Amino acid sequence: MGISAFRLHLFSRLLSLDHSEETSARAVPLYRNFKLCPHCEKTGGPFLFGLRNESYPVISRSDGTSFHLILGDRPISYPDGRTSGRTAMKSVGFWYVREKEARSRDSMWAGAATESVVVILRRPPRADAALADHIETLADLLAEKLSKLEELARLYEFNGHRVQPVA
Repeated sequence: MGISAFRLHLFSRLLSLDHSEETSARAVPLYRNFKLCPHCEKTGGPFLFGLRNESYPVISRSDGTSFHLILGDRPISYPDGRTSGRTAMKSVGFWYVREKEARSRDSMWAGAATESVVVILRRPPRADAALADHIETLADLLAEKLSKLEELARLYEFNGHRVQPVA
């Protein structure tokens, strides 16, 4: 069997695999790291996002219909490095729009509000690429919460695996 035949064989096996578990875990696809917001485009809002900070990648999430979540800026030291010296913790800020469900049957959605959330990164990686991956994981977890809740808490802690509200 030549290379081309082998690739074709692997491709046909891949197509025949049952992916029902993967698709059932998330019924709605999640859009990631977009500059054109599918949620805003669908709801008629301004849907083009510029880079908030040209030195840091766009980290964004949306389900395409009811919300979008955007990293506001690069991570900063937490607490503020000017008052406490060097710290191992950082914080990141996200802003999000979440459509509010209407109580009447006339309209599916009754508008949206822009909100913000700050997350304290307890033990963030030091390398830039690893830190970006860390924040990508955080964005996925916040998007999962947004898909289930009406709104997020204002302040969370993230340890690399779990995101929890701060009381």
